[in-house]
Amino acid sequence: MLRGELVGVDPAIDVALLRVSGAGPLPEAPLGNSDDLRVGEWVCAIGNPLGYVHSVTVGVVSFIGRKLFDASLDDYIQTDAAINLGNSGGPLINARGEVIGINAAISSRANNIGFAVPINQAVAILAQLKAHGAVTRGFIGVTLMDVSPDLQRSLKLSVSRGAMVQDVRPDSPGERAGLKPYDVILTVDGREIWTNEELIRDISGRQPGTVARLELVRDGHRETAQVKLTERPSAADNVDDTRLPTRAPATPPADPMLGLTVHDLEPAIARRMDIPASVQGVLVVRVDPAAASFVPAMRRGFVIMEINRQPVRSSGDFQRFMTSARTGDALAFYGYDPAVQQRTIVMATVDAR
Repeated sequence: MLRGELVGVDPAIDVALLRVSGAGPLPEAPLGNSDDLRVGEWVCAIGNPLGYVHSVTVGVVSFIGRKLFDASLDDYIQTDAAINLGNSGGPLINARGEVIGINAAISSRANNIGFAVPINQAVAILAQLKAHGAVTRGFIGVTLMDVSPDLQRSLKLSVSRGAMVQDVRPDSPGERAGLKPYDVILTVDGREIWTNEELIRDISGRQPGTVARLELVRDGHRETAQVKLTERPSAADNVDDTRLPTRAPATPPADPMLGLTVHDLEPAIARRMDIPASVQGVLVVRVDPAAASFVPAMRRGFVIMEINRQPVRSSGDFQRFMTSARTGDALAFYGYDPAVQQRTIVMATVDAR
């Protein structure tokens, strides 16, 4: 057994760097390229699960880029290779014997659903951990989503790629640079951006204090913005769900097709849920999973502020808009989610009634 000395730790992705010394040269495990990993590829996990030293389990990659804790930074590899308590920190190895992940988490609700930190994500922070013992990441202060065909259709966007701004944190670099909801960021310092994850990786890899030049589309017009990055803060705790209304008000379902029951946002409920005064709309009080066009991403307590960029200020506005919706329409619900304390967009497609 070797004694290890902690050099640095990055709680954001649950990775630490240790320094160990031995009597002679220590064997090394070759590192692979986790960016080349594909769903269905065979992998094995090594560790000490439940105290059973040097256990090896085999399975396949089930999903790549799974979000568990921090949706803006997580990039977990999901595998059905059995991972149990004690596997954490052990390697996830591909069929060529290369380490492509670090076992990190398991699902408490199912068997053989485990997660590993991609090795490329861990290697990218080693220099900072070695030099400073900690990791700093650039931060803009915006919530993003990909431009999908449905989003482009519902909002009549002039571009088919990029990272759309959903919310801008107050007193953030993004707010100071003038970024607004519905802005679509296309490039960073001339480099094309196709997805929001590309933008997050680019900005997170930069040091606080540096300046990034963004090219974006706003209301069909190309614009540029200079953003001076700050340090990425730690993830905020979610709002306690007990603050949501305990019972739905006596209102009939506003739209049986989507299964959404909404109610006017009353001041007393807004105060109880700590909803900002600037948020005006209707409150989702029930989501029916048996609806013809069930919207899985919608949750109880969501405040709908706009639909396809049209303001929704009352349950009557909501009903009129939904009555005019037709089969095949793509709907972009823009609103405030108290569970994460930010504005966001939820997409839905109207199916046959």
